[in-house]
Amino acid sequence: MSAHRILVIDDEANILQVLKRALEKKGFEILAFSNGEEALQALDRFRPALVLSDIVLPGLDGIGILKRVKAFDPEINVLLITAHASLETAISAMREGASDYLIKPFKIAELSSAVQKALSSKRLLFRDAKEDCTKRYELKSLIGVSDKIAQVRSLISRVAPTDSTVMITGESGTGKELVARLIHCHSARSGKPFVSINCAALPETLLESELFGYEKGSFTGAVASKAGLLELAEQGTFFFDEIGEIPPSTQAKLLRVIQEKELRHVGGLRDIQVDIRIVAATSRNLAHEVEAKRFREDLFYRLNVVPVHMPALRERREDVPLFLDFFISRFSERCGRKIRFGEDAAAFLKEAYEWPGNVRELENLAERVAMLAEGNEISRKELSRWIDSAQATDSGVPSPGGEPCVPQDLRSRTEAFEKRLIEDAIRETGGKKFRAARILKISRQNLQYKMKKYGLDG
Repeated sequence: MSAHRILVIDDEANILQVLKRALEKKGFEILAFSNGEEALQALDRFRPALVLSDIVLPGLDGIGILKRVKAFDPEINVLLITAHASLETAISAMREGASDYLIKPFKIAELSSAVQKALSSKRLLFRDAKEDCTKRYELKSLIGVSDKIAQVRSLISRVAPTDSTVMITGESGTGKELVARLIHCHSARSGKPFVSINCAALPETLLESELFGYEKGSFTGAVASKAGLLELAEQGTFFFDEIGEIPPSTQAKLLRVIQEKELRHVGGLRDIQVDIRIVAATSRNLAHEVEAKRFREDLFYRLNVVPVHMPALRERREDVPLFLDFFISRFSERCGRKIRFGEDAAAFLKEAYEWPGNVRELENLAERVAMLAEGNEISRKELSRWIDSAQATDSGVPSPGGEPCVPQDLRSRTEAFEKRLIEDAIRETGGKKFRAARILKISRQNLQYKMKKYGLDG
């Protein structure tokens, strides 16, 4: 797969070239325009992950571009460039869906940091009308016919209309973020912002300033005051992904937000009132984290008002064929092919494979098969090319390659499998982390965290 694609828009030719060259050196694929209308015409064929645009442009300005991009695809992030004179406009634009803004003049390092954050660590979904949000995220988008997933749908339908804090638990790749979006889109806040942040993707100091905002001069590089993400979620929903990763000092400040409905900027002296609903998710056992004194007990109980557990895919095997059909149809259509799993392959994936990466792994497998398979029907034997042969069930069911499985505890096997995937992606991309993260469908910061965890960053 290619690197992240960025659409860059600025009417000053020299600035446009500087932005293009700087981002290309970072490994991004860039398409540059001096005109907003021309840039928007390229959206469908270029499919960028990010649009970087100046606010002040002749004709269609940056705010108009933001609205058009979000109408085209709410998942495309928009990063705006602004002068001090249009700072209020930039802040208002963030409330309408922009990921962030850069204040002129800025350094290349600041540009790089802002782009990486916009691509990975946070997303501000477009503020749809309630009916549009509900239509985009219908409860049936939570695929499955199993009793466990039916119970999750039922719980979402009951808790969404309330304003209760929700804690979503489950292994990585089970669909926790989708549940958060469903809760938001079926609530009274659905016409307001949905803001999310991956707590594992940012270092402690940056996480705090991103969440709570900061005052000018509060730290090196704080050249202007900036609103935090929590403020931008006003009257909407804030989703904390991997809440178990936040450090103790931030835990204490978050507890205050939940209890008092107020926050304070880093370096600030005044309290700011906020009206937000909080939804959190974790793949960790937070009760154990509390016992180990790594997570505050009072914060845990404040977050765990309504627990929603997303079952692992191996716990709802009757749903596997539905996912296989859904994803293989989607990716086959994109590739202009008609791929299907043969009966033996489909039976193996449903009955014997453990799915350590859950739905995310299944999606990646379907995309890999659609792109690289030689024939149109995938047999069980051919699956040995696409999945790790050591991941069949602990009961000794043979893998696609015919070798029996070695029983291990789930955590060890999952981590070993994840490490191998990362090693393969790094090797395939020649060590280019941006491209490896793209292949793995995780943020670059998250990839760096996992590489350090598995001793692969040496």
